[in-house]
Amino acid sequence: MKICSNSINNNNAVSKQSFKAIPAEYHRLPEIVGKIGKIAGEYVGMPEQKLFLATSALMLQPVIDLKFADEDKKDDAAIKSASKAIAGGVSGVTIRAICINLMNKHVNFKPDGEKADKIKKYLLPTDAKALYDKDPMKHQLAIRRLKQYNMTIGSLIAMLVMMLFTNKSFDVPFTSDLQDFIGGIVKENKTWARSLHDVSNKRYNKIKNSVLRVSKRFTNIKNKFKKIIHTIKSPEVEENNGSKKK
Repeated sequence: MKICSNSINNNNAVSKQSFKAIPAEYHRLPEIVGKIGKIAGEYVGMPEQKLFLATSALMLQPVIDLKFADEDKKDDAAIKSASKAIAGGVSGVTIRAICINLMNKHVNFKPDGEKADKIKKYLLPTDAKALYDKDPMKHQLAIRRLKQYNMTIGSLIAMLVMMLFTNKSFDVPFTSDLQDFIGGIVKENKTWARSLHDVSNKRYNKIKNSVLRVSKRFTNIKNKFKKIIHTIKSPEVEENNGSKKK
């Protein structure tokens, strides 16, 4: 069988034509993805990422619980997941934003005043400072690196604060209140206002009882010290001490 050269040329032409038929927009896809990544790296910080994660958990986890949890525990599981997502998102976003903003406020390239900031003195990275002072053309690079540094250190401080303080003193009670609030609406058919009123009263009573317990404990300790001091200063004790000296 004889192969015609024209058929080979035609096949090459078809293949070249099909390759060139790809829309030009697809060739710009890597460039577009790179620009999106650059914008996300510059403007999407840890608080925004935590907000995105909390929102995703709030939207997805209750749906998963309603579908796969035990039949008699579906509502409770979904309410608990939603409450944990809201409480964790509120505390996580707020604390991260506060810590990062404090880092940006105190750790920067602004000239020191009469009183040097101790936070800036100990936390400002020397490499970034040297880069900023050495070459004016690299100011933006140094500022961008310092921003990433402040975001990292601020996030670490926020995690430390949450582990030591807010997880127990804020997240746990807030999650419990949210469970009662959402459960009152979903399971007990209460209005939003009524459920909020009941939860607020319950939390107020808990705080009041806690304050009373602490106050009572402090009063007991105070009375014990008064008794000890009164016993030491009583005349009988002084007479006994005098007789022993004789």
